[in-house]
Amino acid sequence: MFATFLNKEDRHSLDLSAFINYNPEQLMFYYYKSWINVSLDTYLQMKEWLANGYGNSSNLEAWLNLIEVEMNIHLDLLSLQENEYLNSIGPYYYGPSDTQFYFSKLYTIEHEALTSSDFAFLFNFHNIPHASKDLQKYSSSRKVAKKSARNKDELIRDITMCVSSLEHIENLSRYSRYLNILLEERNAILAANDILPPEPTPVPDKPFKPEEPPSKLNRLLTMGIPKRKQQDYQKNCSDYNRNMKIYFIRCREYEKACDRYKDALQDWSQYRQGFMKKCQYDLQEAVGKLNEVEALLDIYHNIINKSFVHSNYQKLETLNSFKRYLQTGRANDIQDCMNIYEEERLWTEIKASQERIENTIHFLQCENDALSLASEQTARLIASARE
Repeated sequence: MFATFLNKEDRHSLDLSAFINYNPEQLMFYYYKSWINVSLDTYLQMKEWLANGYGNSSNLEAWLNLIEVEMNIHLDLLSLQENEYLNSIGPYYYGPSDTQFYFSKLYTIEHEALTSSDFAFLFNFHNIPHASKDLQKYSSSRKVAKKSARNKDELIRDITMCVSSLEHIENLSRYSRYLNILLEERNAILAANDILPPEPTPVPDKPFKPEEPPSKLNRLLTMGIPKRKQQDYQKNCSDYNRNMKIYFIRCREYEKACDRYKDALQDWSQYRQGFMKKCQYDLQEAVGKLNEVEALLDIYHNIINKSFVHSNYQKLETLNSFKRYLQTGRANDIQDCMNIYEEERLWTEIKASQERIENTIHFLQCENDALSLASEQTARLIASARE
């Protein structure tokens, strides 16, 4: 969904504006059986904004209550802030939506965070695009197709209704695509045999201890190399000691995560039924909205199908051109519109073809000029060599 409508592959990183403008229940709608990554800076900014009365205090208070009280992450976030060897913590389990939270110091620029504007765009799809009463009324009057318009005004009105219908069809098609993606996501959850919170990611392999440089007896055989090898060895040892500290810290964090996972499994029985009901409700609501969309599409397609304009010319750009011909007096009926449009289209194609020919000629001339210059330079070099 995020990639389709927002052109963003990473759906898990959110910036401060998302937390300011939307409460947990609203955003969690898009993170059923998924996870959210919150940077430490964003968390600290949330606390700062709430303390200073900036932004939407009720949303910020709800998020901080969820993080610090309900999931009890406050002390862990303090450790993350103070420990130089610790870069991330998580997962922390939120049972009602089967959502996991991760917190990290580092934020990768290549993964662009979702903003409140991104979610505002998605939340627009929660409401069905409004039905046009004018189009509904006009569709009812066009149950029987007429072969031709009685006058220019009737033709202009028909074209105007077709243009508006096509615009509504485009909006409804986008809305229908959103609902179908939502249906796929909810169906995938409901179709799963055994829904459980995911296990924590295991700790990476233990760092390898660097190899020691040659002993004193062997150094006589490697004169000139030992000093450099000794420096490399000292650096590798320093890196190894740091990596071991990070490894032990991550092991400890993994043990904590496993404990949280055990608690999440114990609590899951009380959340599972409610979570499945929410998925089923979203599913039923989406199906109901899709039925309403189909009914509206039937109305708009009826206007297009019963139009005075031939189906070959029922595109937005073409219809707007027809309307302009009629309003400016260049055309008096639909046949005039088609003739003018075809003539303009032909001249446009001729002009484009002429430009392509001119560009080709220019390219060939440039190549010939370059070839002539190269030939002259080659001739001069041969002549100078003979002399």
